[in-house]
Amino acid sequence: MASALGSELSELNATLSGRIASLESQLTQLESEVRFPVTIVDALNRTVVIPSMPMRIVTLDPAATEIALAVGAGGQLVAVDNNSVLYLPPPFNDTVHEMVANGSLKVISSTYSSPDIEQIMALSPDLVIGTAGWGYNNYIASTLTSYGIPVLLLPSSESLEDVYRAVIMVGEATGHVNNAVKLVESMSAQITAVERSLANASYVNATVILWINPTYVAGGGTFINDMMTLAGGVNVFQNLSGWPVISSEDLLQANPSVIILVSNGGLFNASSLYQWLNSTIGPAYVNIAAIKYGRVYVIGGWYESAMSEPAVLTPMAVKLLAIILNPQAFNLTSVPQLITPSTLSPSLLANQG
Repeated sequence: MASALGSELSELNATLSGRIASLESQLTQLESEVRFPVTIVDALNRTVVIPSMPMRIVTLDPAATEIALAVGAGGQLVAVDNNSVLYLPPPFNDTVHEMVANGSLKVISSTYSSPDIEQIMALSPDLVIGTAGWGYNNYIASTLTSYGIPVLLLPSSESLEDVYRAVIMVGEATGHVNNAVKLVESMSAQITAVERSLANASYVNATVILWINPTYVAGGGTFINDMMTLAGGVNVFQNLSGWPVISSEDLLQANPSVIILVSNGGLFNASSLYQWLNSTIGPAYVNIAAIKYGRVYVIGGWYESAMSEPAVLTPMAVKLLAIILNPQAFNLTSVPQLITPSTLSPSLLANQG
């Protein structure tokens, strides 16, 4: 079983590496900075033309903001959504907070489903970057485009490859394509380092719970499912696509060996899960393997952002999952059941590639 895991991980990472190499080959013909105008086909298959290097960029969600900062476009940002202020992981949160404090960056009052278009337009942006898949995508793209404002919608990230694609798209759109390519190479190297550590590990049946009652989990065709596979896990709900709602009976029947719960800013903990299960199926819930053997883990702090936002820290999230599923592969005898930067050092997640 261990050799099968190593073989499949090698095959998956080889495929990703091959596609990155192909992309890099295409991009070597470009100069250190993209020459404008730039034409990009975005995640909705829309042709987006950016006539000149954008200097007034607005980002609409944390993933878009994180990627823009990571490729070197921070100085071109004029506004971000309020979720970026609240939920970005370090070091990006420090950068955003400093820019907001000194007045160089505005904050758009928004939710993921309804950003304030009037606020955006008042800033006279020359590029707006968001993520396809949220409720606003078609509406905001059509509305702002009708006023001549380019809107680039990134992939909603069904896989790690989509994350890489989003990084490259932002690099091209902002004039930092070389930085973007180097960043993707670094991310790929981090995944390879995790793969090497898992060469002799075994698959572990697991699930990632994102919300309780209604209980949402990561299903198949999602970046979390892809991360779990790379981390040596088998998603017990991979037969359900997207972000399905499951019942307590579904969880009991799936019987994962590991349950990973996102705390949502401390809203949920293991007791929240047990109370929901007990109220619906009674004491039978203790027979779920993860509960029976004490392998329920709660992700908190900024690790939540790394886990739930498909962006630059996704490789760190892959290693976090790998440590939870196979701690012995990383010379750990156990991991804390509440996993935050305070209880599990970020230095343990920093791959050198």
